[in-house]
Amino acid sequence: MKERFAKETDQECRARRLFLKQATLMLGAGLAAPAMANARGEVVDISHIPVDGVGTLTFQGQPIVIVHRGKESLASLEQDQGQLADPSSLHSQQPKFADNPWRSRVPEWLVMVNICTHAGCSTRFETQMEQGGGGFFCPCHGSRYDAAGRVLKDQPAPWNMEIPNYEIDVERKQVHLISTQPVKRLY
Repeated sequence: MKERFAKETDQECRARRLFLKQATLMLGAGLAAPAMANARGEVVDISHIPVDGVGTLTFQGQPIVIVHRGKESLASLEQDQGQLADPSSLHSQQPKFADNPWRSRVPEWLVMVNICTHAGCSTRFETQMEQGGGGFFCPCHGSRYDAAGRVLKDQPAPWNMEIPNYEIDVERKQVHLISTQPVKRLY
C-alpha cells in the first residue's frame, strides 16, 4: 500500500525519502565519529618537551603525562631498586612492552596516566627527589614514585602508576596514544 501526504507528487515523495536517508546517515556518522576517534587514538607532538621537561594532556578522559627523561633520571631507574615497592612492576597496569626498568618503549620518553594509585589524585613531576633523579609526588597524601612511575616502599599508594598503550616515533617526535584501558592486575 502506497501512502502519500496530501497532494504529494512522486517526485516530492522521492525527494523526501532521499532527504530522510541522508539525514539518517549524517546522524549516524555524527554519533559514530567520537567512538571512531577514540578507536584511532591520538597523535601528540612531543618536539616541544625539553630534557627533564613534562608535557600533559587529556586522552580518553584520563590525564596523561609525557616526560623527556634526562641522563640522571635514567641512571636512577637502574640503581637502588630496593627502595621500590614493586621494582619489576609485577602488580602494575601496563602493556608488555613496559616490562623494563624505565617502563616505556624508549628509555628517554615516559608516557603514563598521571593518576596516583592511592586515591586517584594527579601527581606532579619533580626533577630531583630524595632517591636521586626525577620522580612523581602526590601532594594530597604524600605518595612518591620514581621517574618511571614505580611507587616507593611504605607509601599510601599500593602499586605503580598505569602505563597506557601507545607507539612512539622518536625521529618525528610523536607519540600515538592508542588506549588507556586498564590491564588486569595479577592479584
